[in-house]
Amino acid sequence: MTTRKILAIAAAAIATAGLTACGSSGAVGRLAELKRVARTCPAHAQFAAYVAWDVRRTLRGPRIAAARLEVAEADIEFSQGRFVVTGTDRAVGLFETAAAALDGNVPADLRGPLVGISDQVMSIPSYAYTCAVCEVEVDPETGLVEIVGYVSIDDCGRAVNPMLIHGQSHGGIAQGIGQALSEQCVYDRSSGQLLSASLMDYAVPRADELPLFKTEISEVPSTTNPLGMRGGSEGGITPGLAAVANAIVDALAEFGVEHIELPATPERIWRAIHRSHSQVQGR
Repeated sequence: MTTRKILAIAAAAIATAGLTACGSSGAVGRLAELKRVARTCPAHAQFAAYVAWDVRRTLRGPRIAAARLEVAEADIEFSQGRFVVTGTDRAVGLFETAAAALDGNVPADLRGPLVGISDQVMSIPSYAYTCAVCEVEVDPETGLVEIVGYVSIDDCGRAVNPMLIHGQSHGGIAQGIGQALSEQCVYDRSSGQLLSASLMDYAVPRADELPLFKTEISEVPSTTNPLGMRGGSEGGITPGLAAVANAIVDALAEFGVEHIELPATPERIWRAIHRSHSQVQGR
């Protein structure tokens, strides 16, 4: 007799704001590292932008550009990273202007590093939002879970490098699935010795266990910073736990299973099914 399989689909639309990481400490540590990486561009790109604006506002920038272009300072305006002569296509870039201040080809009072200073306090945070849909097949005879499909749509604000965001999302989804299905730090109850200290014992997800992820980007610029950025890649690992867990529980609904502890290993799923059977028969 062929093994009976159950198909279930569960969706989780989760804002990454206010979520608490749970599960194995290894996965939580990677989640914290992923969040730090994801926040690098929104945080540091803002600082770079403010510094550039400070350089633009200072008198030396327009004066150096005017000297290089041999026009009056009043004819200089700043647009898209360049000092432009108003009404013409003549221009000099911001970095070229800074270099000119060091090469001695400008008046003495304009020479020296072109410095910008910015102090920025991110008092209003900007959160990324993600909708994730996971499709699983569960073998009730063995408890084995197969991820059949996974779709994720990330609102990360303005996407500076979409390909990089897709790559981070794929990696984050793999980590989320790994934590949901197999990753666990196991300690000896009597000694506290870590028993899953190597990859021989700590089960990380493998490529042959994962489907081809479908990821999309929804660019809704943030209103809390001038570049419209949000964190990227968080929408992979954070909703992945809920999407996988909800799909599994939905698949096991006909057995009366309403909750499954993570990681949802085949043994835990098998025991949940048989425990539910026993409770039904006991009634």
